[in-house]
Amino acid sequence: MTGSGELLVGYKPMAVRLTDEQEAIVAHDHGPALVFAVAGAGKTTALVHRVERLVRQRVFDPRRILLTSFSRMAVADLKRALSAWPHCDAVRTSTLHALGLWIVRRAAKEGLVALKDEPLGEGQERALLTKTLRRARELRVGYAEELEALDLEDFLSYVGACKGNLHYADLEAAALPPQAWKVAQQAQAPAGLEWYLDLYRLYEQVRQEEGALTYDDLLMGGWELLVRHEGLAQAMAKGFQAVLVDEFQDVNLAQSEILHALTPERNYMVVGDDDQTIYEWRGASPRFILEFERRYGAKKYLIRDSFRCSAAQVALAGRLIAHNRQREPKRLSLTRGFEGQVLVHSPESVPDQARAVVGEVAEALRRGLRPGDVAVLVRLYAQTPYIEQALIEAQIPYRVVGSPPFYRRPEIETLLAYLELGRLEAEPDPGRLAQAWGLAYNRPTRYLSRTLAEAIRKRAAAQRVPLSQALRQAAPEAEGRQRERLEELAGVLEWLGQAQGQRAAGVLAALDARLEYSRYLRAHSGFPEVGEGRAASVKAFLDYARDKGSVRELREHLGHLSELQLEQDSADEAVTLMTVFRAKGLEWPMVLVPDCTEGTFPYSGNPNTEEERRLFYVALTRSKGDTHLYAPRSSAPSRFLREAEAAETLQAVERLGAALSKPAGELSSLETLALARDLGALSLERYLYRWWPAPPEHARAVAQKVLRLFAAAEREGWLEALGLSPAGREVWEALGPLEAPTGPHEFRDLAEFLPRAAAVASPDNVRPGQKVRHAQFGLGTVIRLEDGVAMVAFGDGLRRLALRYARLEVVGG
Repeated sequence: MTGSGELLVGYKPMAVRLTDEQEAIVAHDHGPALVFAVAGAGKTTALVHRVERLVRQRVFDPRRILLTSFSRMAVADLKRALSAWPHCDAVRTSTLHALGLWIVRRAAKEGLVALKDEPLGEGQERALLTKTLRRARELRVGYAEELEALDLEDFLSYVGACKGNLHYADLEAAALPPQAWKVAQQAQAPAGLEWYLDLYRLYEQVRQEEGALTYDDLLMGGWELLVRHEGLAQAMAKGFQAVLVDEFQDVNLAQSEILHALTPERNYMVVGDDDQTIYEWRGASPRFILEFERRYGAKKYLIRDSFRCSAAQVALAGRLIAHNRQREPKRLSLTRGFEGQVLVHSPESVPDQARAVVGEVAEALRRGLRPGDVAVLVRLYAQTPYIEQALIEAQIPYRVVGSPPFYRRPEIETLLAYLELGRLEAEPDPGRLAQAWGLAYNRPTRYLSRTLAEAIRKRAAAQRVPLSQALRQAAPEAEGRQRERLEELAGVLEWLGQAQGQRAAGVLAALDARLEYSRYLRAHSGFPEVGEGRAASVKAFLDYARDKGSVRELREHLGHLSELQLEQDSADEAVTLMTVFRAKGLEWPMVLVPDCTEGTFPYSGNPNTEEERRLFYVALTRSKGDTHLYAPRSSAPSRFLREAEAAETLQAVERLGAALSKPAGELSSLETLALARDLGALSLERYLYRWWPAPPEHARAVAQKVLRLFAAAEREGWLEALGLSPAGREVWEALGPLEAPTGPHEFRDLAEFLPRAAAVASPDNVRPGQKVRHAQFGLGTVIRLEDGVAMVAFGDGLRRLALRYARLEVVGG
């Protein structure tokens, strides 16, 4: 079908006003297209309106249009939006994994591959791995002892990442066609876990013997079928006249290559935001979207208007992300005005931060927000213990998305299991022993077989003796290093039995050191960040235990928290706690981001600073209302706050918002200068002529006053000194050219705003209330001065600075 422009009978348009940028995307007919859409830009709206137009104007057959994305949630949103138009019912919407399954089923129907059953579910995949482990033990593989402490989820995640990146367990044995070798690679083992690759090979062997297909095989297998069978690829490609992909920044290599194979006609549009590529650990990469234009000769579009965020978030996020080098240059554009705020708080410590966060949440609930309107976004789950405790004690229901409460996380449950085993030394209880022993005996790895561990437990239960005694009885029956391990573990349990009345923090720290537990957690994951994150959870738990008294009191405290948490679990709505990774694509009226400090944002365990910056950018762009950033003074503030020039940026936004709300006649010279200079500096100029809700006569009057200031500055030769640019003037000239010259007295105080030679702050020229600038912390206000030491409020918190050494610059005299 070609674009005849014929309208369908009974067509009813949706009552949505599209922007000029969205309309350009909707109008795209044929050929490859790349759409960069900023956070909250209404990209789903643009995509579905384009599909609707293509169907309505009969450009393409709706049965041969594919609308796809990575996540089920994104596809559900697309499908829901399309449902407003019955003539689009035949458009195919699916996830990329579902597309892979469709390829496999088509190949099976044509006899190209055997497909016994549907893809394995999560439980079935674990069962397949269990069968593989049994095979490994039967074969007496060299890494058999390692399997006793294998983290099944970690290994399956490693396999999933390999398959998403087309990393084969045995590339040579796969015997791929020559063209596939340009894309596929041999998988590599994670550092320190070389046996993961051997187990991956065996896992694939067992899977193929079973004729099983996992969720991850839908991608690798789908791609492989397309490159092996040219006829299949051609037949499937003919099924699609147009392919549209949402959230393209999230695709991995396998998904990118499947889409490439299915779009030979190149009526191929992708939409995404490279600034929100935050899933690199699972194979996503900004290069897929950044290289798309060159790879396909695509026409490039931008959607810059953010319909989610207000001026403070837009300006701060824009200034931050501009520091990334590997990105498409673009800035968020403001549509929603200046109502929402970004507030930077500087509590004294992490516990104080938790109380401040929960206090802010409680106040918001009193003002009428619902718990479901509030999200606390963290970089790591290790950040949540104090916040969870404060929420529980404040009786505010909450849910940690993607993780159990902090005291039920596996790495913490193992430590608590050791403490429980210590308690059972004095109070043997066979019923409680089994669970605690099961969690602890091979964490960290001791290479104890399940059979031996069970025999030791049964001996302790039958004799009703402490487990340490049963371990010592079993030790002489073991050989070499195994005997030493049993003796060492017996010693640990005896020590813990005697430590129940000691301070929990000290006992836990000693236990961590004695077991080298954090080191073990770091080393035993296929993903460095996962291991680091678990070790960070342990460190956070040790910190949390500092003021919880003895081991016995800590156990009672956690039991009490658990009871309170169970009471709150039945709440209809709850405050959301989640990582920024899980927050992408979501929004809330209120967002709180704790620990905006070095080591957390950016995370010290990730050397990829650009990805960390993208994560913080995502956090900054989740709120439809207020955003609260917390930077405890016990740690250095995040470099991202400095890069975004948080204090100066938020002050400039506040000045702009106030100035835009005033009649022209009430604007001071300073406010008029802010309109002339800051609007462009913060990249908010599009708001002025697209979204500013001022009446036309008010807008013209303000524009005339700003243009008269430009004229006055030009007459005096002050344009450059005042930071005024031709581009800034053009923004206001779009509302009408200057109609009358500047009066002789209108801006007579303009000279006061010219920069002066910087004065270095000293006790003689600094007073409370004085504005100062620091090379690292930016603009601040002196709160008090005592004995040559200034207490200064910067955007990221209070700082005590000795004037003799700090080299503070006095601002404004």
